[in-house]
Amino acid sequence: MRARDLTWPCTPVHLDTSLREAAELLIRERAPVLAVVSEDGHPVATVSAARVLAAALPDAVRDDPLLAAVVGESLDDDVRARAASLRLGDVLPTRLPTPAVVSPDASPVQMASLMDRTGSTVVLVVDHDGDRPNLLGTIDAAILLQHYL
Repeated sequence: MRARDLTWPCTPVHLDTSLREAAELLIRERAPVLAVVSEDGHPVATVSAARVLAAALPDAVRDDPLLAAVVGESLDDDVRARAASLRLGDVLPTRLPTPAVVSPDASPVQMASLMDRTGSTVVLVVDHDGDRPNLLGTIDAAILLQHYL
């Protein structure tokens, strides 16, 4: 069994993708993360649903989590508005950690080892067609665990 056999397809996104669009993709594709790619298709980051959700929170709630308990649902519209107005590039750190990337021929042990070394729970499976990378999808730790059970 190789990475190509375990891959979960995903739609790549760019830094100019809105948080709302990112959230919609995460939900629709039931993806563990989104793969952010450069204009030339090279993976530059992975973004989890938790990161998208946290970025959409109003600054006041992020600065004082106790405020969320007090205001309840009154800030829901603010979260929706932020998700529509902010782009991934607005909320990701300027120095992005290098995503864990494997070839379609990577073995499960190779992927598990990469996850262990990088602390990532997801690897991106990328095939190279000449100079142009082709993102095939993702493999998360749960898929690898399932492979071993």
